[in-house]
Amino acid sequence: MVFKTNHGIRIVMFSSNSQKIFIFQKIVVEIIKYIELHSSNKNSLQILEDMKSIQLSEQNKNVEHSENLLKSQSLKFALSTIISNDLLGIRNSILSALGQLYWSVDNGDFYEKNSEVGKGYLNGNMNTELIGPEKGFFRSDQLRLGLFFLESDTFYADHMHAAPELYLTLTNSTKWRFGKKNWEEKKAGSIIYNKPFRPHAMMVGSIPFLSVWCWPNSSNEKCVLLPRINE
Repeated sequence: MVFKTNHGIRIVMFSSNSQKIFIFQKIVVEIIKYIELHSSNKNSLQILEDMKSIQLSEQNKNVEHSENLLKSQSLKFALSTIISNDLLGIRNSILSALGQLYWSVDNGDFYEKNSEVGKGYLNGNMNTELIGPEKGFFRSDQLRLGLFFLESDTFYADHMHAAPELYLTLTNSTKWRFGKKNWEEKKAGSIIYNKPFRPHAMMVGSIPFLSVWCWPNSSNEKCVLLPRINE
């Protein structure tokens, strides 16, 4: 069965394994719905169109990885803090998929060799890809769309990368720094666009950081760690 949602996303359903496919489709559709309603930034909207171009079908599935649930208590706590009506669709779709998601820890693999990304980041991060070249549930050679998590009280050092980047923050209490600008807190529901090679850093507060993230292209290029800016 082939149909289009109200948001122009082409979805193909098959009888086999269709429930699991629907669970992952639902997360992507809810993300797209939110960005459509809450962003007017042309760069974010272009990334949105890139997301919509990916076929969410059994024919476009990657080889599945065994599901795992890392940092489960912290993740569930982060999800419990999402109370905005506008974000409930995303939150509930993630909750429905918790037992199906494959989470990875970045042990510095996203960075240039020998980068000192810090123990806090190494011990506190994880991500799952909904769309991506290898680990994404649905396949795209370039675009990566997923969820990114950092434990509370984690410093994510100043860095940059070739890929343009979109974040949709789902939790509060995380501060951001862009280049040499002052720290600023981004509330849950904020949509952040980072142009290629824009320096940025994060400082997570008492609530773990959970967000949607997307790299639409150049997603195989390594991140570059930058010298820490004096406070």
